[in-house]
Parts: sequence; structure tokens; C-alpha cells
Amino acid sequence: MRGGACGACNAERVEPDQRLAAHLDKLCEIADDGAIDPRTGVRRMMKYYGDHGPDMLEAFGATLVTIERIDDDAAHDRRARVARDRIQQPLVACQETWQRFADAVEHDPEASATLERGVTRLGRTLEILFGEEGRSLRGMLAGALARARDAEQVHPRL
Repeated sequence: MRGGACGACNAERVEPDQRLAAHLDKLCEIADDGAIDPRTGVRRMMKYYGDHGPDMLEAFGATLVTIERIDDDAAHDRRARVARDRIQQPLVACQETWQRFADAVEHDPEASATLERGVTRLGRTLEILFGEEGRSLRGMLAGALARARDAEQVHPRL
């Protein structure tokens, strides 16, 4: 269940890459506060992902679909570059903030342990869902394709 109102989630007529960028801006704000209070920052970051992760993943997937539905290769590539710029802009703009947050978390044993537990647990979930290769996107995709191929050989479609 999502938390309160979210401009990044509820924006109508906004391209999906713009929605994702808005989430990245919100995460930067959390990281900025978290650089001052890393324990609260880690908890807020995890809560944000819990509340808004589904929309972020949907926005990412919708961005890919939006781009891939463009038949003309030149227009496809132009749209992909627009999406890249929109998504990377808040990441680049927040680079120093993310570094300050990471440094603060690293120097706070409780915040560091909380974050490590969350990341380890997510990694374990991905490994359970996708196998050992689930710890990387490339590995997840390769493993999923291999399992689908294997399943097709065992249970061919009629």
C-alpha cells in the first residue's frame, strides 16, 4: 500500500521517464536530510522504496515500452536519449549529496547495519526468485531466459 499523496506517482500526462526522474529527485531530498541524520535517512529511504518502488519499476518499464514501440530507428534513438537525459539529470545533480549520505551512513554503525541488512535481504530475495545470477540485472535476464528455454524444452507449447 502506498504512503500519502505523491506528485511523482499521480502526475497525469507526464512521460514515464519524467515520473521516474521525479522519484529520483525525492530520493535526493531524503539523502540530503540523511547526510545530517543517517539513521533516519536510511529508514526514510527504505520506506520510500517500499511505498513508491512499484511506481518506480512501472515507470522504468513504461519508459522502455514507450521507446521500443517507436518503429523509426532514428526517432527511437532520439527518444531513448531524451529518457537517458531525464533519468540521469537528477542522478548527476545529486551526486555530491549521495556521497555525503553514503559517508554519513558509513560512519554511523546503526545506520550502516540497517542498510546492510536491507540490501542483503533484497539480494537474498532476488537470488531466491532468479537464482544465483539474480544479484545482477544482466544475470537476472540471462537466467530468466535460460529457465524459460529449459521450461519450453520440458513442456513444449502445443
